[in-house]
Amino acid sequence: MQARHLFLVAAIVAPALTLAQEVGSANAASNTPGESPPSVGAPAAYMPGAALPAASLPVPGIAPVGISSFGPAPLEYTQYGASVGVGATDNVNLSATHQKAQALAAASLFFDLIRTGSRLKLTALGNFSDINYLEHAYKNQVLGRFDGLANLTLWQRHLTWLVRDDYGDSQIDPLQALTPTNIQRVNVFSTGPTLTLQPSLNSFVELQGLYSRNTYQDSPFSGNTGTASFTLGHQFSPSDSISIVGRVQQERFDNTTLNPDYQVREYYGEYSLKGSRTVLDLQAGLDQANDAGSWRSSPLVRVSITRNVSPFSTVSLTGGRDYINAMGGFASLGAGISSGIPVGGVAQTTANADHTYGNASWAFRRLRTTLSLFGGWERDAYDRESQFDFSRTDLGITLGRQLTPFLSANVTGTLDRSKYTAQGFTNDNGRVDAAVVYRPGAWVVITGRYDHQLWRASGVVANGLGYDENRVFIMIGYYPHSSGTGAPGQGGMGMGGTM
Repeated sequence: MQARHLFLVAAIVAPALTLAQEVGSANAASNTPGESPPSVGAPAAYMPGAALPAASLPVPGIAPVGISSFGPAPLEYTQYGASVGVGATDNVNLSATHQKAQALAAASLFFDLIRTGSRLKLTALGNFSDINYLEHAYKNQVLGRFDGLANLTLWQRHLTWLVRDDYGDSQIDPLQALTPTNIQRVNVFSTGPTLTLQPSLNSFVELQGLYSRNTYQDSPFSGNTGTASFTLGHQFSPSDSISIVGRVQQERFDNTTLNPDYQVREYYGEYSLKGSRTVLDLQAGLDQANDAGSWRSSPLVRVSITRNVSPFSTVSLTGGRDYINAMGGFASLGAGISSGIPVGGVAQTTANADHTYGNASWAFRRLRTTLSLFGGWERDAYDRESQFDFSRTDLGITLGRQLTPFLSANVTGTLDRSKYTAQGFTNDNGRVDAAVVYRPGAWVVITGRYDHQLWRASGVVANGLGYDENRVFIMIGYYPHSSGTGAPGQGGMGMGGTM
């Protein structure tokens, strides 16, 4: 069944590539799942052993996967590859008391592409690993993440149709280690039209309607989402604009006994600036949700600032307060600072959370050395089922060095703490990854990788849960690639950065 999902994704993507044509309306950006670019969020976790393919295998001389915040996105871009290898772990059960060594085999596939034509623009990101537990600790398992976004132009500069799909894995139980038995498949499919009118040369009106289908393999959270939005804006110049946005989102669940239907409303003003060194987006207004049985209002604030402080370094700051739910959080899941395939957080409730957050990152790249630092904090307070309220703090660092024209190395370290105060539970996760990469030929990449991860849990329900694991892999990859009119830059959308 798992392998069949992988082949299904490939079957859907392949014919779409042959139809690739023009981008649609490029007016005000949106935070609604299904509209924003794929992979813009932070992952909740990484599946052990999945940090194998594209994201962790730097290819010398090729720009890292992702789209830069500065300058226009490339019209055509392709990067893909596959790898196979063997490895071992000293704690396949991720247990403090039942540790067991295990030999592993893996086959991995990734792709990152943009296609632009006269009527269709397509972006697709995929990262998949087939993990085989040679001593049968678990069944053969295909893990992966796919984010696809297509905009079809039906009426030039006025009417477009969006199709988006986000597929991957999500953790089931936060009190258990992230083994293959503690994940489920999730898919979020969205589609709908966007109508753009221009009453004057510099003003615009945008109307959008979206339908989304949210499907969970095990959890009773599957349902349908309808979203309608209205945007009235003024373009001061090609690089800056101001707008007023109203948006209504209606959730309908298959299981209404456990999941009461609800509605969320957003009303805010937005200012956007995209300069040669600075990208700025400011939103402020009002959020409303009625899933607690009556309407509750909260201030809406979103701030995003990215600046090239020098030709070699970039600083990014984001923060704000808004409503968030499990479905939207999964659709915007990104790879974060660590390599590997991201796994979504536990969907314990369908309720809306008052989400307060702040993130800061700094990236440096010059000649043979790269360095990235990341820090983030968030707190979710639910309008109902407040026992699931939690806060989370993240720290991360990556360091990469091109040692010779054929040899490179990189190290990544991450640490995060999640606290469920009402449940008396604190969860600490740490991870250190190190890899040495050798490229003997134009398209061949060989990597040796070591991963160490630890999990510590404390509190009333945790009862001292925790583990340490060491894992090694040797992989050989085949990485043909091509870039069209441009090459993606260092940040933004992608399945992880390369060194």
